Amino acid sequence: MRFYRPLLLATVAIGCLLFFWGLGSIPLLSYNEARRAIPTSGMLVSGDWLLPRVNGELYLSKPPLLYWIAAAFSWLSGSVSEWTVRLPSALSATVIAIVAYRFALRQFGAWPALFAVQVLIANTTFAMFARRAEIEMLLTALCFCSLLSALHYTRGGGHRQWLWLSYFLLGAAVLAKGPVALLFVTLPLLADALCHRQPRLWQALRDPVGWAIFLVIGSSWFLAVTWRMGFGIWHAIVQKDMVEKMSGASAKPLLMYVFWLLADFAPFCLLAFARPLATWRRWKDDNFLLALMLAVGLPLLVFSLFSNKHAKYLLPTYPLVAILFAKRLGELLESATPIVRRSLLAMALICPIGYAVFYAAVESQVFAYRYTAFPKFSAWLGTVGNVPMYGYVDLDERLIYYAKRDIPVLEESSLSEMRSANASFLLLVEGARTDEIAPIADCRVNEFKPYLKRGKTLKVYGFGSVCVASGRALGN
Repeated sequence: MRFYRPLLLATVAIGCLLFFWGLGSIPLLSYNEARRAIPTSGMLVSGDWLLPRVNGELYLSKPPLLYWIAAAFSWLSGSVSEWTVRLPSALSATVIAIVAYRFALRQFGAWPALFAVQVLIANTTFAMFARRAEIEMLLTALCFCSLLSALHYTRGGGHRQWLWLSYFLLGAAVLAKGPVALLFVTLPLLADALCHRQPRLWQALRDPVGWAIFLVIGSSWFLAVTWRMGFGIWHAIVQKDMVEKMSGASAKPLLMYVFWLLADFAPFCLLAFARPLATWRRWKDDNFLLALMLAVGLPLLVFSLFSNKHAKYLLPTYPLVAILFAKRLGELLESATPIVRRSLLAMALICPIGYAVFYAAVESQVFAYRYTAFPKFSAWLGTVGNVPMYGYVDLDERLIYYAKRDIPVLEESSLSEMRSANASFLLLVEGARTDEIAPIADCRVNEFKPYLKRGKTLKVYGFGSVCVASGRALGN
């Protein structure tokens, strides 16, 4: 144990570096980040915290808890920025690491607790989403803490307040991403109750106060929107975000999530192949371990049956997988020779260091092509005033965020109508669509390259009097 405290302190430092260093120094890296930042900014400007909007249109596909939290940080800091919209994810990752450490320490001992944090930090998807303005890390923190609170009540003999806390956090998770949160908490608890049929397990699932807390928190926003907009507002959202994702035509292979898990948890995933049957025989009699395995296996099975698959969808199970691998690492450490022990400790520390170094010093260089255009675009907009501006067919939401105004999107027919009316405006055209616009535009005002990809360009075309105002010669 003489190495434990230095390793723990080093791991804490690495985690802080990974989660917070340069968090707001890189422009938004994906359109999903923009879809979180734009409603946040809109809430502060308009004062309407109930109805999120993107580019002037209602955006109800995701509940607003992340927007509310990011807007609160933005209000405290004085403005919406990359830092304020990413801070909820970084703080959520920090909470997950602390809770995972405390849980593993209480259940399995000091070394598994330390390993749990190290395995999490050295996880590709977890490390990335800890630094992104995305919903998934907040959802993960809420589901993970909700499940462990319930297990502390059902398996650890905790007071009933722990169960109520679990329902409160589950309701908040629904406010973060909708009813999908039930798959990560309620479904595993139900399976645990069916497996063991103990009164306390069933009591937890039937607790009326807990369900009342859950319904008040989880349904509050949905009921408020329904009251204001009517039931019909949800039809398209249910069709797109639920029905199509479960039964769409573009299905990925059934075992895709297994492959993603193995890749994200490399090299620790190799522990799954070290005497798996013997490990299963030991672990299946441990109530906590069995509950954790159910909480990983059931969502994995359900999501594997959906046609729409994405690695981030299973992120709420990652802290549980990390704890299971940490438990196995702890077992190997106990029986290992001194040389093997030092190798295990070195590997568990070197892997997180690699991720921290990447995000602190390398990421901004590797992905520069994704965001280089946005600061230039934002600076250029300051020179054009309030000239009407549109996008053509496709428009990355990051342009809307950095323009700090709505940019309506024109289809081919609406563009023809505006040209016929001799309207004066700027048109943003991405990539290959420039071939369609170049012959009909009155002038080319500007271009930004690289844009999103190394060989891709964003071009700004002018129509009408903006060409004269911009000092550009007619033509392309």
